Amino acid sequence: TALEFGAGFAQNNHLIWKRYVNFVKSWTEPVNYSAAAMSLASWMPQGSVPVLPPADPAHDHSTSQKQLAQLRTIYQRGVTHPMTGLDQFWQEYEAFERSHSDSLGTILVAEWLPKYQHARSIYLERNRVWTVHELKGGRLAVPPVGCNVEGAVAGVST
Repeated sequence: TALEFGAGFAQNNHLIWKRYVNFVKSWTEPVNYSAAAMSLASWMPQGSVPVLPPADPAHDHSTSQKQLAQLRTIYQRGVTHPMTGLDQFWQEYEAFERSHSDSLGTILVAEWLPKYQHARSIYLERNRVWTVHELKGGRLAVPPVGCNVEGAVAGVST
């Protein structure tokens, strides 16, 4: 994915991570055929058996397990990147883990908390040095103040 090849390291990439999570969440859940059969049986005459289509092999029980594992991986990778919206992404990750299993969620959140805090401290440190709004695109870089322009251009110190 693009996140594996560097897009994950951009500072304002929180929208990419959020869209990735939403994409995986949009995977369809397996069809509950037993509930459908019960519903059909209530409308059919006594003694008839509803005929249901075969189960869709693309959506079996493993789909939800794959989705859960994929979401966990996305959240865990995302909370380690210093970016705008990191705090909200961390809160979503905490809610995700605790919604599935409180005990496992507590363990995983405790495991990933130092990594999140490190990413957050890097993000805050970067913001103290510069912000995106201060950068002026479309301009050429200039030598630092007090630097000999001729020596800086030639790469020779005087």
